[in-house]
Amino acid sequence: MKLAVTQAWEHAKGVGHIQPKPGNFYYGSCGTTRYAAVRFEAGAGAVGEDRVQLQDEGSGLQFFRRTPGAGWGFVGSDAYPATDDCSRFAPADLARAWNCS
Repeated sequence: MKLAVTQAWEHAKGVGHIQPKPGNFYYGSCGTTRYAAVRFEAGAGAVGEDRVQLQDEGSGLQFFRRTPGAGWGFVGSDAYPATDDCSRFAPADLARAWNCS
């Protein structure tokens, strides 16, 4: 799951060589829809463009959704500077469980 979510953000943002920050990957489901929130950091092989992309938007939580029959899709980012408000992109119960409501 982490790899699929990471690839969804790489594809949406045209960035590579990223990885979830340790302790910053949240996931859960509501009905048949799955949700994830993650902060990324530069991974092995990251170049200047990758690092620039991670400086601003990449430093906040990134939100993803997966519905039956579809892959993970990027649905939005926390504001910059970060507010850690997941409730804009995930159900309230998940946001509370992730401590970001």
